[in-house]
Amino acid sequence: MSKESYSDPLPVGVIPDLDYTPKQMRAWVIRKERHGEPTKSFQEEIMPVPECGPNDVLVLVVATGINFNGVWAGLGEPISVLDVHKGDFHIAGSDCSGIVWDVGSNVKSWKKGDEVIIHCGVESEEPHSNMTQSNADFISYDPMVSKQAQIWGYETPNGCFAQFTRVQVQQILKKPKHLSWEDAASYALCYFTAYRMLITKANIQPGEVVLVWGAAGGLGVFALQICKMMGAKAIAVVSSNDKFKMCEELGAVGVINRKDFPNLPYKKNETEEESKLRFKEMKNFGKKIWEILGERKSPNVIFEHPGETTFPTSVFVCERFGRVVICAGTTGYDCMFDVRYLWMLQKDVIGSHFANALECVRANELVHQGLINPVVSEIFNYDEIPKAHQLMYENKHSGKMVCMVQGTKS
Repeated sequence: MSKESYSDPLPVGVIPDLDYTPKQMRAWVIRKERHGEPTKSFQEEIMPVPECGPNDVLVLVVATGINFNGVWAGLGEPISVLDVHKGDFHIAGSDCSGIVWDVGSNVKSWKKGDEVIIHCGVESEEPHSNMTQSNADFISYDPMVSKQAQIWGYETPNGCFAQFTRVQVQQILKKPKHLSWEDAASYALCYFTAYRMLITKANIQPGEVVLVWGAAGGLGVFALQICKMMGAKAIAVVSSNDKFKMCEELGAVGVINRKDFPNLPYKKNETEEESKLRFKEMKNFGKKIWEILGERKSPNVIFEHPGETTFPTSVFVCERFGRVVICAGTTGYDCMFDVRYLWMLQKDVIGSHFANALECVRANELVHQGLINPVVSEIFNYDEIPKAHQLMYENKHSGKMVCMVQGTKS
């Protein structure tokens, strides 16, 4: 088909010939003056197609995954991402499968037409420029040390809720051939985050017990699979009984419905009576773990991401010398807990944030080998990107949601 046959911007759902690149593209854009719920903050606009720098790759977006950072970006909370990257617009989106459409002059490892996924770790152009005495003794340099390390599609203005996206060459990974476009778009952010949390940071070992909050969600489904692969015993915490079967199929040795423990969540400005009820409920929750395991054993590792409402319980039920590893605070950021259960039993609290490029490569290889599998719950069309985020904002979703862009549903 000749270039003259295509419109500029392209219609959604059309993959043109490789030799055609429009000058404009459709995109879901967030601007500061409309911060709010997703259906308000996400508005479609016509934007210029980004140009490649020497070390960049331009990718035609076939499908994209939905993550909570898109909700945060739209809300402008805890801070506006436009204040972070100093832009006047923001295109969210940190998970993507697509086709390499153009490459920078220094890029030799990829070519037009390659089928890829993108990880969201943006590295400094000068990765060693921020080395200090406190971290210079690292045996191997972790780019996450850099103050310039960013999450693409959150801390950068051009994510993948658009027909085209521009990324650093080191963000590109080979798409597993056995996966559909939508499955391939679904896993990078959540899976690679879970990989770093459990493998690198918590260093889980065979036989250890791991408590996984939100086990049926985007992070949790990968945490369960990683535990099974490593020979650890995962206990899943979910919000309804209809999620039990999926968690068990993914490798959980037991599942807990958190709603069976109504007094468990921490509430701001608790009364003395509410605190007493919560402490009693934490003990009941711990006993449920013993019941599942058939012995008075507590989790060696707590896989945390809800934050404020669950953190006191996580610290309390964690085993002596155990580790609480946390990557987010989807229920709030002010984590209050009784510190005596931390220091007297010598537990560790570990912060974790996405993954470095090497971890992404290693984790992605496990997907190629079929040892880790995406779990997609629902597939939406491009024009439903705000709706998908609204469902996530209202906690009316389950698992991982994916939206098609230039691709069509398999």
